[in-house]
Amino acid sequence: MNINEAKQIRLVEYLRITGHHPVNIRGYQYWYLSPLREERTPSFKVNDNLNEWYDFDAPI
Repeated sequence: MNINEAKQIRLVEYLRITGHHPVNIRGYQYWYLSPLREERTPSFKVNDNLNEWYDFDAPI
């Protein structure tokens, strides 16, 4: 698989298949509990329109 093929994978679908489900959905914004660590408040956002993610609590 090359980078262009990887970018075609829908992140929301990948997360669902791997057992992660959104806590909240607002339009095309899907909010998850981070798959990278334990947390109680969702900080992991996936923009389904752009197929991009951002983790608001990730260390810089």
